[in-house]
Formats: sequence, C-alpha cells, structure tokens
Amino acid sequence: MKPLDRSLLLAGCLLTAPCALAQSIAINDSAVWHEEHWLYDGLTAHHSFFTCRAAGDTVISGNLYTKIRQLGVDSVSTLGSSQPPTAQPLDRYLGAIRTEESTRTWHVRLNGYPEDLLLYDFDLQIGSSVLGTFGDCGTGLTVTDIDAVMVDGNTRQRFHLNMPGRFIIEGIGGSAGLFGQLCQLFEEFSCLHVYDEPDGSLVVDGCGSLSTGIEQKDDAALDRSVFPNPTHGPLRVTGAEPGAQVVIRDAMGRTMLRERLGPNAALDISSLSAGHYVLRIGTTSVQVVKE
Repeated sequence: MKPLDRSLLLAGCLLTAPCALAQSIAINDSAVWHEEHWLYDGLTAHHSFFTCRAAGDTVISGNLYTKIRQLGVDSVSTLGSSQPPTAQPLDRYLGAIRTEESTRTWHVRLNGYPEDLLLYDFDLQIGSSVLGTFGDCGTGLTVTDIDAVMVDGNTRQRFHLNMPGRFIIEGIGGSAGLFGQLCQLFEEFSCLHVYDEPDGSLVVDGCGSLSTGIEQKDDAALDRSVFPNPTHGPLRVTGAEPGAQVVIRDAMGRTMLRERLGPNAALDISSLSAGHYVLRIGTTSVQVVKE
C-alpha cells in the first residue's frame, strides 16, 4: 500500500468507523492455533482436531523463520461404513514462517517445498484482493469490511472477505486456520477455533458458517490426552502431575474454572454448563466438550 493510501485509510477510519492502527505482525514465540480440519480422499474421510504452535527459530537461505509444529488427533473413517473411526496421532513439523514487517507479509516454507510461498498479506484495505496467497484456490477473494479484535491486550485489524464467515486477522492468520483454505471446498477445508497467547485468548469460531455433513460422533477425534472427552464431569489429564494448575475458558474466552489437578491427575468440571471449552495447562491447550 502506498504511504498516501495508508494515510487516507487511517483518516477515514477515525472519521467513519472503528479501526485500529497496524500492530507488529511478528509471531509470538508461544502462539498456539487450535484448529479443526476435514479432508475427503475418495471414500476415506479425515476429521482432525489439533494445535499448530510456534516451535522455535530456524535459518533458511540466510533468512530467519519461525518453525510451526502440529499436534493432535486425526479421526479416519470410510464413507458408508458402520465401523467406528480410527484415531491416528498427529505430531509433525509443517513448515516455517518468515515475517516481513516492511511489506506486512508472512511467507511460508512448507515441509518438503523448495521455495517460499506468500501465506498472508496484512497490508489490506477495503477492495484489496488476497489472490496469490497460499490457500486462496484462485478465487481472488476481496476485503469487504475492516474492524478490530483484541488479543493479549492488543488491538488487531480484522479483514472480512467476500465469503460468509471468512476473514483474516492481522498478525494471527485466517478464520480458515493458519494454513487453511480461504475458499471452501468439499474435498478439504479447515477452520480456526481459538488463538492463544501467554496472557490472552481469542475465540475465532472459524467453523461457525461451515456445513460439513459430518456427524458429531467424530468428536471421538478430540485430543486423547484428556479423557473421557466428551464428559459429564470428571476428567483425567495424562502427562500432567497432580497439583498442576488448570485453566478452563469458555467459547467467549472467559475463565470458567481455575483449579489444581487432584490425585491421579483428575479434574471435576461437573459445575460447568454443557458446551465446548479450552483446557489449558502451562503452554498446552486442548479442547474439551462438556455434555
């Protein structure tokens, strides 16, 4: 964007609509994206719940990147089969992101790819196109509106696209997930549920406008480190020590429970209303469904 264009845009925001000055687009070292993904490959259906998290720095061709790692569970089933889905753990390096503050862009070097791809352009205004960014699928979505969201005490611009429920958030990514599709395809699409930083969370609900046709029985794909999940009340957290502090937030990002794990790493959430929650221990977060 030219300097004059930016000045006019900011002036217009101040006079006519809520707006936020551009923030740094650097990736927080402790950033976590909680996502959901669907993939259809012939008669095989994948339904995954996972986190993408910053996993330290690396240098590629003399440039500094932030590595991204995926952890979660993929529920694999056969369309038309009566057999229950099988759970496959996800724990892999996806790629690395390079941020350019001068151009306000993110570039990704995907695992196994020989060169960078443009992942996000955060230097946008109403009418700007996202054509050419990874995952746009050649549809050339455009920005129709700009507002702001808060995360970790910072204001971030949110760019709404001309597809229902789709948007990009400055320095965070898109409603379709960190590496998700910006255009909805039957074969493959994904969404971001919650974005976490050390002192704050942003509930994104990127799946809010999707119609997937997948039955809720696939909830069995939720992270097996917390079980039973879904639950009526009692939980056990594997890999956590008794006495570890647990924080549970609701879909609005509000803290609903803050307790320490009891004997056998157990936790009672029977006091919570039915719904979806995010359970956090230290820097680890998983989704929990209370029935």
